[in-house]
Amino acid sequence: MNDGITDQYIRVPAKYGDASRMASQLLKQGSENMTNSTPMIACTIQSLDIDRQRTQEPLFTDTHHITEREFDEETGLYTDTPGNRVSVSRMMPVPYKMTVQADIWTSNTDQKLQLLEQILVLYNPALELQHTTNFLDWTLITMIELTGIQWTTRSVPAGIDESIDIASLTFEIPIWLNPPAEVTRQQLIESFISNMYMTDGGVNAIDFNPTAMTFFSNFSNLSTLITTPKDRGLQVYEGADGIFIKPLSKGNIDRNITWEEIFNEYGKFNSGASRLRLKYHGNITDVSSDIVGTMFATTDPTLLKLEIDTDTLPENTLSSVDRVIDPSIAKPGFNGIPNPYLGQRYLCIDSATSDSAWNINIYANDIIEYNGSEWIIVFNASMIEAEEFVTNSGSLQQFKFVDGEWIDTYQGIYDAGFWKLELLEED
Repeated sequence: MNDGITDQYIRVPAKYGDASRMASQLLKQGSENMTNSTPMIACTIQSLDIDRQRTQEPLFTDTHHITEREFDEETGLYTDTPGNRVSVSRMMPVPYKMTVQADIWTSNTDQKLQLLEQILVLYNPALELQHTTNFLDWTLITMIELTGIQWTTRSVPAGIDESIDIASLTFEIPIWLNPPAEVTRQQLIESFISNMYMTDGGVNAIDFNPTAMTFFSNFSNLSTLITTPKDRGLQVYEGADGIFIKPLSKGNIDRNITWEEIFNEYGKFNSGASRLRLKYHGNITDVSSDIVGTMFATTDPTLLKLEIDTDTLPENTLSSVDRVIDPSIAKPGFNGIPNPYLGQRYLCIDSATSDSAWNINIYANDIIEYNGSEWIIVFNASMIEAEEFVTNSGSLQQFKFVDGEWIDTYQGIYDAGFWKLELLEED
């Protein structure tokens, strides 16, 4: 068999022509008298055509704002703190349609049928493929469609010398050719954090090291000042159909600021992909305690809907309660509250006396539980000083116990610097 036929199933780039000829010689074992072994599948590109039907705006540019994780050079690992921030501008790719032919070489019909049986069931009518793991590549998903089948290349009669039969499958693959993306480093300053310390006046200027936090640990921290662009605050509250967020002006004053004004300064908003970080429980420089949620657009330009990632909420320290009640009004068996059963738990927002339906003295912020025969107090708010967390299993709302009362874990007013936008775009 000559090199031209052999080269059908050993395909390499043109610049590696010597390697292609070498592979042909290896397959023939250096002899022109060798017969090709079967079964074998040879794939060849038949054509590459511009796909005008998939052509889109050629001048369109899509930009992503990416925050990398900080890399620790000493440990060789990525940390949980944010690192470099870059913007990736992707230009519209050019669509092409590639036609590929797969030749199945077999020595008998049974062998051919077994191979075709395993291949043809995958294409009904096409097979979807992911050709890269780069999430910024908007062409990472493609498909291969089976468009034609040629049962055999033999003519009738086949004769007695043709022991190898070839069945051909034709596939069409829509592909994209991507121009190089433009990557730029973001230089946006989000906030300044200034710390003031008290000293005894005996500090030696020679010993001063502004990069060493242990130097400042010897002094008492008087205050921390956080400055962000325009010092805007944020309000997070529960509405009729979900959690909503509203931007506030300096001093946390509601002046009906639209979110478009915010995004014009910080970047592009993508509903369902851009996220919000709330620093309600953690240090301003510690992102591990942030509560993270995904933002969605609404018909009100001053409001966005927030869907909290429950995995970022603080871990519960108490068993869940069935609901939050006012024991001075509510009672078992009425107004949606079931009759008592073992393990039933309620968080109380008001007090009740022992002559009420609960038969015990209850104080605001207590948690009561039914032990099978009577109601008992399992969380006495007046005796607890530690910070506690509990979830209402009915509404999935989490509460935090602090300063003697229960408050929502993340709802409230956030000062400037205690909330952060991550304007990630949807892939």
